[in-house]
Amino acid sequence: MASLVLYFLGQPETRAFLTLFLSIIILPLSAFSAPLIPHFIWTLVRSSYLFIGLYIVAVCCLVRWIARGGQYDALKTKDLSGKTYLITGSAGGIGKQTALELSKLGAKVVLFARPGNLQQTINDVKKVARDPKLVSGYPIDLSDLLSIKTGIEQYKSSEGEDAPITALINNAGVAACPHSLTKDGFEMQMGTNHFGHFYLTKLLLPQLLKSKSRVVNVSSLAHVMQQVACTPETYAQQVNKQTYKPWNAYSMSKTANIYFTQELHRRFGAQGLKAYVLHPGGVDTGLARHLFFSQLLFAPLRMLLFKTQLEGAQTNLFCAVSDDVISGKYYSDCHETELGNPHALNSERAREWWEYSEKMVSEKIKERQ
Repeated sequence: MASLVLYFLGQPETRAFLTLFLSIIILPLSAFSAPLIPHFIWTLVRSSYLFIGLYIVAVCCLVRWIARGGQYDALKTKDLSGKTYLITGSAGGIGKQTALELSKLGAKVVLFARPGNLQQTINDVKKVARDPKLVSGYPIDLSDLLSIKTGIEQYKSSEGEDAPITALINNAGVAACPHSLTKDGFEMQMGTNHFGHFYLTKLLLPQLLKSKSRVVNVSSLAHVMQQVACTPETYAQQVNKQTYKPWNAYSMSKTANIYFTQELHRRFGAQGLKAYVLHPGGVDTGLARHLFFSQLLFAPLRMLLFKTQLEGAQTNLFCAVSDDVISGKYYSDCHETELGNPHALNSERAREWWEYSEKMVSEKIKERQ
């Protein structure tokens, strides 16, 4: 438990909250008992609304600076002409911000999103792209294997079977939703966050290997919440509505992302494929719509304590572009970070989960054909 507490204390979101709490609650109250700051300063502060206003502004600026976390400032100097990035979940949140930033720098971006959101996303990215002709998109629902198959077939038909891919950014996800199953019978979070991306990546694997591409998988700090290995047995507990727990299911899907990354690196690293997994941070996006604590926070507090969508996209961009990343590693705030779940480091479990994923996806595809 102590190690988990320390792990969370190291996160920008936690440090921002503690800074806000100490600055707004504890320090002002201390002026009336055992002051931590000389009494004459508090007398001066309380005598003028101007000083009070300046204090509040200074605290908000400090909290905001802490909450934003690490930033990939070197991105601004990059020219991504001739590079191609495929992005899932690109209709909103950090996926869309990732697409916007890459297209501004001259990259070709291929957007994968649900059909209802796709065209508007394409239009929005074209508005800021250095070359609007380099923006394209294909409808894909990550919770539906046949939708993934059809979308990738459309992509290959239009772009070419051998189209080069600089990086595939597996960004789409759902979090802590009520119990439900995908069209293929997967638990919704595991089905979308892991099985969908597993299948999509496998369909693109020949191109990824030929291009010696990067695969960037978006995991989460939430992988620490369920301190167990991701196995067929623990996953079965989340498929069952009676034993389903939203946070546990989300945590396991994020551990599955880590296993997937480790196995991509182990199986294909020698062939030039590079794989990275990351925690984007606490970001104010629609992903948090099912999270109770997020709904409790008023909008101004969310703006203070959560990253903006652009700030949340920084580690996506870092792993997709930087030359300083190491394949198979876990990143947060644009630097390599230790995993908080010891079970996520189990290479044997990662291998077993890959084999189980292959088996499950193959069976589901056959059932629906």
